[in-house]
Amino acid sequence: MHRWFLGLLGNRVKQQRVPGAELDPREPHVPDYRRAPHYKGQLQWALDYFANSLGKSDDYMVRILQVAGRSAAILFIDTISDHKIIEETLRAIHQHSFPKRPPKNLVSYLTEKVLTGSDAIYMENMWELRETIAAGNIVLLIDGASPAIVLGAQFVEERKPELPYIETSVRGPQVSFVEKVDTNLGLIRRMLKTETLEVKKLKIGYRSRTEVAVVYIRDVANPVAIDTVIKRLSAIHVDLIDQSSAVEQRIVDNRWTLFPLTRTTQRIDSTVWELNQGKIAIIVDGDPVVLLVPATIQDFFQTAEDHTHSFWEANYIHWLRIIAFILAMFLPGLYVAFVDYNPELLPKVLNIQIAKSREGIPFPALVEVVLMQVVVEILREATIRMPKQMGQTIGIVGGLVVGEASVQAGLVSNLLIIVVALTALSVFVSPSYEFSTVARLCSWLTTFAAALLGFYGIVLFAILFMYHLASLKSFGVSYLDPFNGEHVRDLFVDGLVRVPAYMIPRRTAHLHPQDEWGEARYVNPVPHPQLEKARFYKRHTQTKRRP
Repeated sequence: MHRWFLGLLGNRVKQQRVPGAELDPREPHVPDYRRAPHYKGQLQWALDYFANSLGKSDDYMVRILQVAGRSAAILFIDTISDHKIIEETLRAIHQHSFPKRPPKNLVSYLTEKVLTGSDAIYMENMWELRETIAAGNIVLLIDGASPAIVLGAQFVEERKPELPYIETSVRGPQVSFVEKVDTNLGLIRRMLKTETLEVKKLKIGYRSRTEVAVVYIRDVANPVAIDTVIKRLSAIHVDLIDQSSAVEQRIVDNRWTLFPLTRTTQRIDSTVWELNQGKIAIIVDGDPVVLLVPATIQDFFQTAEDHTHSFWEANYIHWLRIIAFILAMFLPGLYVAFVDYNPELLPKVLNIQIAKSREGIPFPALVEVVLMQVVVEILREATIRMPKQMGQTIGIVGGLVVGEASVQAGLVSNLLIIVVALTALSVFVSPSYEFSTVARLCSWLTTFAAALLGFYGIVLFAILFMYHLASLKSFGVSYLDPFNGEHVRDLFVDGLVRVPAYMIPRRTAHLHPQDEWGEARYVNPVPHPQLEKARFYKRHTQTKRRP
């Protein structure tokens, strides 16, 4: 038997060494661009090459023309290419008077003398040419001349920047990102005009070829974090990337955790603030939500609007969010624990009131909580999926009717309605939707922990909760920073307490920025050049007007 097993194992090893078996069947059926042929001036061969791939689509177009006595062709996709640019290109070629003696390098002559109003680049790889045509650009091929000329002609309808519909604020900029990556980059550069703002673009997805931009400030962000982000993005090998969540789930340190390890935002002011603190922004074409990394737990209790408030109001709101998160997590579980397991931990008068409110209730506390939590989740989802004109009305009316009817029917107690309503409201206090989802799911865990072990179950869950948080990292940064005690200044400057902006000259240390100082204190500050010119002009005009 032993020899038979070794022989079978040897045969399997030999089979794996067969050259044909080295190919992974899970590899996508997409050709490797490095093995693709190159265009060397064979116009008819190139047209046949594209006809076998792009030519099977009805919106693939070929325009045949003459360029300096040679046959040429313009290739484009009719549905996503700008017809105005195509017509201007054809008009420029037809109306140009080419010299009687053909130029030695016709391709360079075209880009320098004829197509001066277009963004032209050279390209030879046939795979890349096919990709750029599918993206909406136009390709000019000339018989007997290489390389090919690629002209930017993408035309895709896009919406203008609008109010952020996820992160609303009372004060501050009211502009959100859009689906086009270049527009988003322009909005960031409008607020950050520094020359050290860098953008690295990648294309991810074998078939979607989605453009992903990595944005950071070169002399502020940690170079190790920048290199880590780019390497993890480059390691994504899938067919389709259609939104930022598809990228997020593949680059985080822990893919199974309940907590978001990247911060998502729609707001430009939040992105600019975090970039200046040393974070890195990841923008995915087609998605108005931007990813900010590294992310720590304090990021989900703060907003850019906090910097517009006074010291007292900012700290009040900050602690209100923390308290609301704790209530959303533990309030249903505490209700189950105190009612069914540990009523002796409550005052006697409160116990009597709870007993009166539960008189005649046929279910235990756990069934009560689960029943009402399910009703709240159903109302929440119905409010989101319904048309906007009906959603709020149905949510309010449905909540009132179901709650009142449940109490009148004797299915749940009055106190539970208060607990469930306060829990549902506390969830929405969090400025981050991802973190509010964490509170919703954790409330279920605390409820079942209380149903198993009472108040001790809640304490045990809290210990495991903190242990899991302490083990998480986001691109090398501890998830509990600055609450883990490693960076004390961050804890008392921008963690537990938010001091006024003029008292925060240094950036947060837990992000390990290259430039720690965000404010310079000069004894005799140098005036701005434009301000100095204004003073000179004012002084000069006053001197001339003197009698």
